[in-house]
Amino acid sequence: MYRNKGLSLIILSILLFVNSTFAIYEDQAGVIDWYQALVGTPKISYFQKVVGRSNLIVGTEQNVIANLKLKSDVIEWRHVLKANEKLISLAPLSNNVVSLSESKSSNIRIWNGQNGYLLSEYILEHNSDKNIEKGDLLVSGNYVYALVRGNTVLKINNVTKSQEGKYQLNSSDYSKLFMNKKTKEIVIAGKNSKDQLIVTVIDNNGRIVSEKATSNIKFEISDVFFIGEKLVIRGINEKIFTLEVNKESAKELSFENVKELVHVEDEKFIVKTEDNKNTLVKINNSVEKLVSFENNDEGIISVFSNDDDTYDSYVSKTSVTKKDSSVVEIINTKTNEIVKAFEIKNDYDNNGKIVKVSLDCYRRKDGVIIYRIFTVTEDGSTHLYREEKLIWDREESLANTTDLKFISLPEITKNIPEAIINSSNVLAQVTSRLQYQISSLMDQLFKKSDKSSSGNDDILKRDVYGFRQLLLFYTKQGKLICMETLTKKTVWTRFIGKELDNFEGVKLSNIRSSAVQYPPVVAAIATFNENGKESTAIFSIDATTGENFTYTNKDISSIAKYPFKLLQTFRLSVNEKQDKIRVTVLLKSENEVEFYPKTKEILDDIKEIEKPVYFNLNDKIGGNSLKGYKLYINDDKKPQIDFLYKKTFPDDEVIVSYGFKEPYDNVASLGKVLGNRNVLYKYLNPNVLAVATVKPDKVYTSVLSLYLIDTVKGSVIHHSYYEGGGESPIMKPKIVQYENVVICAFWNHGAPLATEEQDKETKKLRKNIKKGSQFVVFELYESEIENQKDPKYVLIDIHAHIHTYVYVKYIFIDSY
Repeated sequence: MYRNKGLSLIILSILLFVNSTFAIYEDQAGVIDWYQALVGTPKISYFQKVVGRSNLIVGTEQNVIANLKLKSDVIEWRHVLKANEKLISLAPLSNNVVSLSESKSSNIRIWNGQNGYLLSEYILEHNSDKNIEKGDLLVSGNYVYALVRGNTVLKINNVTKSQEGKYQLNSSDYSKLFMNKKTKEIVIAGKNSKDQLIVTVIDNNGRIVSEKATSNIKFEISDVFFIGEKLVIRGINEKIFTLEVNKESAKELSFENVKELVHVEDEKFIVKTEDNKNTLVKINNSVEKLVSFENNDEGIISVFSNDDDTYDSYVSKTSVTKKDSSVVEIINTKTNEIVKAFEIKNDYDNNGKIVKVSLDCYRRKDGVIIYRIFTVTEDGSTHLYREEKLIWDREESLANTTDLKFISLPEITKNIPEAIINSSNVLAQVTSRLQYQISSLMDQLFKKSDKSSSGNDDILKRDVYGFRQLLLFYTKQGKLICMETLTKKTVWTRFIGKELDNFEGVKLSNIRSSAVQYPPVVAAIATFNENGKESTAIFSIDATTGENFTYTNKDISSIAKYPFKLLQTFRLSVNEKQDKIRVTVLLKSENEVEFYPKTKEILDDIKEIEKPVYFNLNDKIGGNSLKGYKLYINDDKKPQIDFLYKKTFPDDEVIVSYGFKEPYDNVASLGKVLGNRNVLYKYLNPNVLAVATVKPDKVYTSVLSLYLIDTVKGSVIHHSYYEGGGESPIMKPKIVQYENVVICAFWNHGAPLATEEQDKETKKLRKNIKKGSQFVVFELYESEIENQKDPKYVLIDIHAHIHTYVYVKYIFIDSY
């Protein structure tokens, strides 16, 4: 008996240290992850009381659901939805979070708000992906109602964790759900193809009580609200209407110039008029003004409400200006009084305007109400304030990175003698350099330092081995973030997206690498909208400071605009003479081109120095062909583009990734030195393009093919294929090209299990094809024979016979 009791105590002790676990889908391994640095730019955000504490819940443009800590910029938990799944709505449910997302199915999930565990899930399969945006969530007590695809309402019981009803509507144009608290009926509103307001009322069992269409008002569905037993609508004519749900005609109220209408609670709204005046009003059969915000600047309204009776409801207005501060005013909607006003700091130059605000309040131990403001700015970053004080900010704009570049730092400090002077002879340059090196060595020996230098000055010097570099991020919204690689410090940030309408970052290009006394310069290329027309802009930026680069030639602007949409861009080897800036090619169409910078001298240099440049235009991802072209300056000293060929891949193959290599770029060495001191000469043809395609396969799921194509002739230099290779929701094929190396990373689905009927070789082959990430590295050499280099070989000669030695290495990272 004692022995059994001792055994029981041991088992009980072990169980005390066992954590509870929750199951996840097999294909979600690696998709649902924790404590990551970014969640993305929020499109949905609200404060929610979970186990008595405020939590900041966000749903982002990157389809991530997350809980952010309020005391520090740490992620409490986050979930990344599948790549083909779009987040539609979020709603609080007691201590939980409800999400609605759409893919080939409608997905309603209930998450534990405290730890992010998935509590329950409800899936509704569909035959198409139409109307995925027409969805809404409504929480009433322990019930969740979900409108999906504009035509179906699901009723979910959160206590029994079951779906109690599925109600089909007679139209697919519904967008909003409301609860009639008096009759316990569900009111469903939408806008049909005739621009009519359609309203359907269903009872608790899904039976249609009434169904009406109203056509006497013009409106947007986002301006439709429900109070009591009637709808309130802001019309396009900037007037307010009310509509009883069982009537077909709306009633106009005597209130005009309504620019915006925000529902606060019950019958109370914030009305924003054309003069930016925001007023708390009560709407019933008429509009009754209660109190107005004092600040009449443009602003964003946010509402805080909570089921906890110890808190009143509050509404805030946050001013939106181009200044570095915004005024926040808060109204208590119970007392109809302004209870707080304060300023929050916002760095307009680096963040742009505030575009989204969420309000929270909590009571301190001494009974004082404290207010929190969560903001999203134009660049995509997020900021949390406790009244005037900034608690944290997160550079969520990085989640929209469109390009990034490593920038080499200047070789030495500003005290180095000039070594790039056309008039000085070689001996003078060498003597000057030796004098500086001896002086620098003496400084290090006797530990001399420049006391006038700042922290950033030290960061912006190249270290002895050249490990320190700048890492420059460029986001879709137009945010530039420069970090130093050794200390990970942010050197500078700048938001250029605020300067143009509908800005979209496209590419970064190094147009001047670091040289003696010449700081590096980058070109940030973007598209934008000007007077309704798609246009292109290019910004020349000093990579060490983030400021616009000022050209010596005053005819060259640091910001250039072009009235066309960019088709493709790349650099030439020709430099602008005064500032050593590489010339950038901007393709307008298959036969039109612009140069930046562009002067008569530059065109003359291109004519004299530049060989023809070969480039490709392709079908982008998802196509199966590419076209080859030649760019040169003709006898009339005008740029000319000639079409050369069209390369088409097999019909069942789809292009999934392209490599890219600048026509002219730095080369570390011409060969690879072997252990026996012999050399393999690199195949440095700049006109090689790597293309990855995928085709479906019955046995291996898919097969990835990699082509190395000579862009001068369109011929295939090398072709290899990888059974099981393809893509997955967590990994898309990616190609990187530099010097003589091509790297391709992709997902391998693995091989099916071997059977008894297959021969040994097939079994062995399939055993080696593993599920997981696969990396293939190609090294291209002119010959597999050491020290062999054909002096007659011309890399860009269209008639040259290509005989390339390709050395291939494989790396697998198993998913198991």
